[in-house]
Amino acid sequence: MILNTMPRSILKLVLSAAVAATLAASPVQARDATDGDDSAAIVAALLGLVTLGVLLSENDDKPSYHGHVSRPYDPTPPRRDHRVSKRKALPERCLREFRTQTGRKVMFGNRCLERNFKYASDLPRSCKRNLVVKNRKGIYVNRKVYKPACLSKRGYRIVHRY
Repeated sequence: MILNTMPRSILKLVLSAAVAATLAASPVQARDATDGDDSAAIVAALLGLVTLGVLLSENDDKPSYHGHVSRPYDPTPPRRDHRVSKRKALPERCLREFRTQTGRKVMFGNRCLERNFKYASDLPRSCKRNLVVKNRKGIYVNRKVYKPACLSKRGYRIVHRY
């Protein structure tokens, strides 16, 4: 079958050109200007234009088959490989909530990372901040902390360890 081997867009274009050529080449009878009954010719011309418009509107550039079969919707997200290299795996227990003058902030504590993360000295210095926090006695003191969003942008991930 020749129809199945031709791409749809080319087939639609050829068919629309054939219909347009047929309508253009059809003989038109010369009539007297006083006759006034051209309704059949007008209807035939409109019908030809509508047919041509339908054929051209279906001639889209998108292929009808993309080489894959659509699958039903699955609400569960695809599983990701959560393994992270040891150099980029930050311990979850070092993620702390600090009380500051402007509110509560969640950051990685520097002392905790030095004790529990073997590669703490390799952390990017651009993510390190001095934060004024309220200690247990209610006194504001300076603490060195790391911003989680900054570390995340540089490939570090939080890992839950027991």
